Amino acid sequence: MLDRMHHHLVRALCVTWLVATAAVAAPTEPLPADRLAVQSLDGEAVPFADLLGADGRAVCYAFLHPSCPLAQDYAPVLEVLARRFAEAGVSVVGVVCECDDPAEVAAYRAQFGITFPIALDTSFTVADAVGATTTPQAVLVDRERRIRYSGRIDDRYKIRGVMTPGDPDPELADAIDDLLAGREVRVPVTTPAGCPLDRPERPVARAPARDAVTFSRHVLPFLHAHCQKCHSPNRAGPFELLTYDDAVNWTEIAIEEIEARRMPPAQIESALDFKWPKPPTAADVAMLRQWVADGKPEGDPAETPPLEPLPDMSAFQEDLGPPDIVLEQPEPTQLGSHGNDLYRNIVFPLDRPEDLRLRAIQFLPRNPKVVHHALIGHLPRETAEEAVRKHGGREGFAHPDDRGPGFQDPHGIGFRVPPVRDDGQPRAAFVSGFVPGVRATVAPDGVALVIPAGCDISAQTHYVRTGKTETDSSRIGIWLEKRPARETLNMVYVSGDFAVVPRGVADFRVRGSWTLPEDADLVGLVPHAHRLARWIEIRAFLPDEPEPLRILRVPQWDYNWQSAYDLARPRRFPAGTRFEAECSYDNSAANPRNPFDPPQHVWHNESNSDEMLLPMFTFASEHPLDARGKTFKKFIASLGQSRFLRRLVDHRFKYVADAEGNISLSPDYDPDDHRY
Repeated sequence: MLDRMHHHLVRALCVTWLVATAAVAAPTEPLPADRLAVQSLDGEAVPFADLLGADGRAVCYAFLHPSCPLAQDYAPVLEVLARRFAEAGVSVVGVVCECDDPAEVAAYRAQFGITFPIALDTSFTVADAVGATTTPQAVLVDRERRIRYSGRIDDRYKIRGVMTPGDPDPELADAIDDLLAGREVRVPVTTPAGCPLDRPERPVARAPARDAVTFSRHVLPFLHAHCQKCHSPNRAGPFELLTYDDAVNWTEIAIEEIEARRMPPAQIESALDFKWPKPPTAADVAMLRQWVADGKPEGDPAETPPLEPLPDMSAFQEDLGPPDIVLEQPEPTQLGSHGNDLYRNIVFPLDRPEDLRLRAIQFLPRNPKVVHHALIGHLPRETAEEAVRKHGGREGFAHPDDRGPGFQDPHGIGFRVPPVRDDGQPRAAFVSGFVPGVRATVAPDGVALVIPAGCDISAQTHYVRTGKTETDSSRIGIWLEKRPARETLNMVYVSGDFAVVPRGVADFRVRGSWTLPEDADLVGLVPHAHRLARWIEIRAFLPDEPEPLRILRVPQWDYNWQSAYDLARPRRFPAGTRFEAECSYDNSAANPRNPFDPPQHVWHNESNSDEMLLPMFTFASEHPLDARGKTFKKFIASLGQSRFLRRLVDHRFKYVADAEGNISLSPDYDPDDHRY
């Protein structure tokens, strides 16, 4: 163990030195040719000269692993680059260090359509020579055997699990272009994000002490409770966490993701009890760390405590019985192999002539690997048709193979939300949410969800890519409430009143509040902000209580995980309770989620490159709590104020006056520009 720790420490110090010297001294000294040879899948040694070719200009070593999610995601990107630069004399060579099974590597090539060669480096000779630390990582070595670039393929992920907004900067392609043009690479080093290259091997089996932390008694029950609903075959997780070998390979990464609050996703802190699975505790993480420190003992499988069977996530929730109505996606959504994530509003035709009173609703993907999350609501048929007509083309598609029904939706979709009915029932609202591992939204006893007459169901769906072409055709199950319900669910919006998040400010605070007009039960809520948000907190100030009650805090806000949070049991709040939402925004250059580089003023508006604070609360009550839709009108008014101020700042006006004082429509006014 000490020898191995020393080996990894020396390797880490060498890598640090290589990266540091590469950043300040490009080009580097030539590397020994024998340190750049790889092994073919047939077991033959392949020297650097053969990889380069007679007229070659450079070799791009792409460090990969078949089961690394980002190595899967970037496989088609590397394939495009390999084809693009082949005639210019640049060879892309995949390098796998931690897998000595040629069949597994061959299956990876076939699954992701890779035609460039993939070789083995199980001795880590090449990896140590070029300072590779991560999969995927690209290292560009010229024909003089000098490292010209080391780092990311592009900047879509600067941090593992955190997607950079906007179009990615093609860092590897830019480096190759610089090399081919005979100039120094402008950015020779970037920091790769992905799976650590030196994941430890399966430890030597030994008998653990009786009180030791073991996989069987401790780690497996933890994985079953927190991870396996997603990290199982044909589920959303990019790899499995079922077996001892799975845990050996992925536990260190799991600890990092838990402590960064990226996994399990959308972790919260609250004084209340929510249905969402509880995040791992400090004691859980300490247990995992102890298991790693002890050499990852397996223990006796017979000592594994009884574990409940995992639910069948491919079926509607069994304990509710068969749904009364099943809505099918009108046509499949197809995702190309690579590109930005896809946000699409899928319309499920319903359009009933009468109100439907629901006891439950469930969104059910057929391909959970590509459906990241969804927010389910209702829209009048005419509103949905208008949205599809105006925004149902290729808007938002990032790959030539992308196609599907519905309409583009990162906000700014260009149609008005219809007014509430005379009885206070909103004709457009979210009613449910889907994230991997969560099933049906069930109304509390005596309460009904209402889908107003004339409405269709709309699912605001976030799709992710897997490195190959994928399709999904989701379903929605509806269970009708056949008993008289005393109460209905209300949606209330608690918006932040602000105009702009100034550039360069790392902690810009926005608050919004709303006071409950009568006693009501809080059923759930959906926090909502955009990409600059750092954290969101919801508090309740009860009458005669000196301290606020923390309803919910999202300490690590991620725009890509907009989850709905339902209470395990509705909580009664008295009239006069003031609900307050607060959000901190980081509009500095240090924020990896900032959509602008360099930062610029970000206005209060609808698109996902603008900002907002709009938590949505669901209450059960006998009477409408916001019968005239005042909370949503307040939000719209705040947007209007922000747009007006933005026009003044940008000198963009709908009307202009000539020298004689005559007023006319401004020639640069664009009614379709929803920023204004």
